[in-house]
Amino acid sequence: MGAMKTMATQLAALRARKKAADTSNPFEKLLPLLDPAVVNTPRAKAVWSKLSHRMVVWLTRTVSQFPWLNHLALAAVIYHDSGPVEPIQPILSLHSFLRWAIPVHYPNVALLNPVEAIIAYFGDPPQGRGDRTWSAYSAIQLHLQAYLQSLPSEERTQLTPFLLPTLVDTPRLAQLRAQIFYQTQAKRKEQSFAVVRDLHALVVMGRRRYQWLANLEAQVQQVVEQAKKREIALPVLIRCQDLDHRQELTFRVWDRLTWITTHLQDYHGDTLKKTSHRNWFFLQLVGTLPDTPWFLRAAELGALNRVKTLSPAARQYLRDCNVSLFQLQGGLIYPNQGIGQTLRRAREIAAGTPEDSRIFFCIEPLLAGAALGLFALVCLTQSGMRIGELLQITGDKACMKIGFFPTFDGQAESFAENPTKLFFWLLYPKGSTARQPYPVTPFMQEALTIWMHVHQRFCGPFIEVSPDHFYFTHHRRFPGKHQFVLQWNGRQILTHAIEACLNFLLLEHRCLDSQGKPIHLTAHLLRHGVAGYLRQQGVPLEEIAALLHQVNLIVTDYYSKPSPQDLFAQVGPFLTRLGEVAEIDPATLRTVGDIQKLGQEALKRFGVLRRIPGGTCAVFTACEVQFKCASCPAYIPDPIRREEVREKIANCVRTAEFLKRSGDFLQAEVQKTHARHWERIEKEMQALAALELMASPFETALKQFGVDNLDEVDDEWLLTLKQQPRLTPGGDFPHD
Repeated sequence: MGAMKTMATQLAALRARKKAADTSNPFEKLLPLLDPAVVNTPRAKAVWSKLSHRMVVWLTRTVSQFPWLNHLALAAVIYHDSGPVEPIQPILSLHSFLRWAIPVHYPNVALLNPVEAIIAYFGDPPQGRGDRTWSAYSAIQLHLQAYLQSLPSEERTQLTPFLLPTLVDTPRLAQLRAQIFYQTQAKRKEQSFAVVRDLHALVVMGRRRYQWLANLEAQVQQVVEQAKKREIALPVLIRCQDLDHRQELTFRVWDRLTWITTHLQDYHGDTLKKTSHRNWFFLQLVGTLPDTPWFLRAAELGALNRVKTLSPAARQYLRDCNVSLFQLQGGLIYPNQGIGQTLRRAREIAAGTPEDSRIFFCIEPLLAGAALGLFALVCLTQSGMRIGELLQITGDKACMKIGFFPTFDGQAESFAENPTKLFFWLLYPKGSTARQPYPVTPFMQEALTIWMHVHQRFCGPFIEVSPDHFYFTHHRRFPGKHQFVLQWNGRQILTHAIEACLNFLLLEHRCLDSQGKPIHLTAHLLRHGVAGYLRQQGVPLEEIAALLHQVNLIVTDYYSKPSPQDLFAQVGPFLTRLGEVAEIDPATLRTVGDIQKLGQEALKRFGVLRRIPGGTCAVFTACEVQFKCASCPAYIPDPIRREEVREKIANCVRTAEFLKRSGDFLQAEVQKTHARHWERIEKEMQALAALELMASPFETALKQFGVDNLDEVDDEWLLTLKQQPRLTPGGDFPHD
């Protein structure tokens, strides 16, 4: 526990320094870099000190070397002054676009053609960066136009050189944006289908993984306590079963002092002197990676380190897992800077053998990240709430209630009180000005208790903190400070940190898209997965929308519709039985007489037979069955052209497999039905060919072998015999 207190003290000091940096906006360093007209922007002189610390530092350090510094600085100060939304995201998108366009495609900002440039920036095929640039450019332009119209002409003229060229919407831009919109919507829906299929498995995985990590951490704490009492000497081996209880894993528990002492030859002489007051504990896997590695592979590559220290292999691993970089607050997933350096150095000097692997990790930050991920996973899947609603949860009376949960009485068309007392949260849904109840299930209570225990242990009790105005969209409803449940080290936890912990908990999951790639799990995607799962279970659409606090039923209907695979799983058996009933049974194959009679009547009527695959058609007029010759009663098979029919069967089978892989299961079943019809035609050809064998001289040859009654000959034997190669009387070669 002493190491945790030391870590908490250092984190508190770091938090104090960050807070001081956030309150001291260094705009004095930015203003000398700007044109006086931009600095003295009318009615915006006081806004420079109100810009976010991140915005000012980014403009000063990054954009100052580019010729559009004044353009973006003017846009930032006007954008910030016209509303409560922080402008850094559109400014960042615009900066990326200008770096692409100037001077490669346009010599300077004044000669920029925004319509032409953004169309080219979309790329071929169109990419989302073009849509983000158009949105940022349009939003900034609207703010600037409204501001300039309020100025006198003289002041407006002074700012004109620092305005971006006017962007006019065109049909081509609208078409590209619509294309990106529908692509994004279709991709999100496809991912929602995958989440629906694996939603139960994801929840089970999250709960099991947290419990496994908590059990391992409990063993580590026992070792730490014994080591502090000098009852044992480090390193110590501990053992546990893997996630599937199939393998026994062995870990070696180290502290920083023992590790450096054991590997003193790999460290500088002064390192040991600086170790006594920073004695952290960490684990090392003994042996190879198990079959269920979870985060161990990421720890081996260093993918759980800070973003600035990630190796190319770690970045590639995260890309393969479709996981964003873990940009988190200290103590969640990755440890503080000191122990992080210790772990990186340990990986470098480890022998890399199975007995001394390079897999090192500090378990306490991982436990905290897993607890936060579990809380988010359970709340999102049990209630279908948005990430903005999850951020609103506070530990005060305004949010947490225990009482009678209001339910809607359909007959009375009003809300009535449920006779059972329930625990629920009062939160602001999207677009609502009043709090609405969100029931808290026992699983949500369990996850909340776990998170509160972890926070109490590592950071102390919840305190009142200020909401983050940049990422928290509901900050206007929470003025001042509040006891937010999602906080860490005295700061509100941001959206990307919550989703990062969620992705860490479900790392290397098997929820795949149609291309076999892992899906990037987000809170919004889980929300759509919950809607689809409930609809799959037969819950009415209106009740799903009420649970999700969704006003537009069209949106609920779109994202909760069953996927083609799920739809076929429900209706496929009925269609298959229908096809089997409609299919002609091989026992009712047409006789040779029927087929010959059909051909003779066609010749009398039309004088000619039309050639079609594998045979001829008895109808010479316009075809009414098009592309379904095998199921047409006018089809006359020709045994000599059997290969054409076999090719048809093979094509239908290949097409069905392709459609099945593409997710179009209904059309795949149609192709299978076509294949069965062509197989029936092939059986008719076999029957016709077998009957041809009965003609002389083959009939005479059979009688020589004692076969007098041809009616008793097994038809299958005749068909098998017919399929054998025909040999010449004097050799083993077939006729030409």
